[in-house]
Amino acid sequence: MGTPLYDTNILIERLRDGIAIIEGATTTLNLIEFPKAAAINGLDVIIPGKDDYDIGFKLAILLLKAGKPVPAVDIVIAAIAINRELVLHTMDKHFKEIQKINKSLKVKYF
Repeated sequence: MGTPLYDTNILIERLRDGIAIIEGATTTLNLIEFPKAAAINGLDVIIPGKDDYDIGFKLAILLLKAGKPVPAVDIVIAAIAINRELVLHTMDKHFKEIQKINKSLKVKYF
């Protein structure tokens, strides 16, 4: 299905379940939200770049026009997934609003 990009809520659940090794990626934003995730082995940590923020800004404008606000951090995380062709793993249903405006966002919901 593609390389996973783990949202903060998934990282929290994995640590609660005692899982200390996860293959895939997360972002510096997720680690700032949940610093304990830095103890998980196997994760690549992505630092958002200009291209990610450019995509995020476009998403934010489209979400505003649609009247569907989404937290800024989640918009950037979605932009990273889109830009790098990753599959976002999350429990947050508001990513469905982003999928409605950008069909290239791939999400696996838990």
